[in-house]
Amino acid sequence: MLVYHLPGTFETREAHLDLLWEAGATGLEERAGLIRAYFDGREELPGEVADGEWRVETEQDWQAQFKATLKPVRAGRVTIVPPWLRHEVEDGQTALIIEPGMAFGTGHHATTRMAVEALSDLELGGKRVLDVGTGSGVLAIAAALLGADHATGLDIDPLTIPIAIENAEINGMLPGRVAFAEGSLGLGDELEDTFDVLIANLYAELHDLLAGEYAAALRPGGPLILTGILTGKLGLVRHALDREGFGSVSVREDGEWVMVTATAPAA
Repeated sequence: MLVYHLPGTFETREAHLDLLWEAGATGLEERAGLIRAYFDGREELPGEVADGEWRVETEQDWQAQFKATLKPVRAGRVTIVPPWLRHEVEDGQTALIIEPGMAFGTGHHATTRMAVEALSDLELGGKRVLDVGTGSGVLAIAAALLGADHATGLDIDPLTIPIAIENAEINGMLPGRVAFAEGSLGLGDELEDTFDVLIANLYAELHDLLAGEYAAALRPGGPLILTGILTGKLGLVRHALDREGFGSVSVREDGEWVMVTATAPAA
């Protein structure tokens, strides 16, 4: 088996995954800070992912191995599980079924887990939630399962939208409860209305760029939840929120990752 090992960071991960799929990878997984891409033969790879290492490994059922390593992830009132582990969700917990795939939104990453925990702390009944950079749709679906009237997921990568829709269907989400669309804030996309809650799992530089759009998309005083922030970039995000008039800024750290919550500026 030919496996290509590539060091990965949160900022470059999605782009690298897409490039490896397009180059002919038959499977991808993340392990110990590395992206492992499986190929039938050695391929010429684009420069953006050319600094990895080819290795020949013993043939194995990598899908079975990947499945064996996945465990339920408890995040507040929600437990995130793949379909084959739904029986392991404890009584009293809300099951969020995610089919692992290209969007890599299984809930095991600290940023996703903290974001779902933050949603669990909110009273979402009757609320409209916007998930920016939705990926597998896990955060939008979590919001709907936690009682939101409606959740909208946006992503600039068109490949993620069918995956998010499939995950919503697995969780029994009717089209009226959750919707996904290609697009993002700040890229010329006009939203028809403001939202009660906004959550975004992106990296710090994008939070800085989009802070004004977050304020415009949220109702006054609405909760903002930002993840995907490395501890060394926290100052950039805090400055952006101060610049745009957000209040009640709170920070939570988990290893090298940070989640920031705040409230939208008053009208």
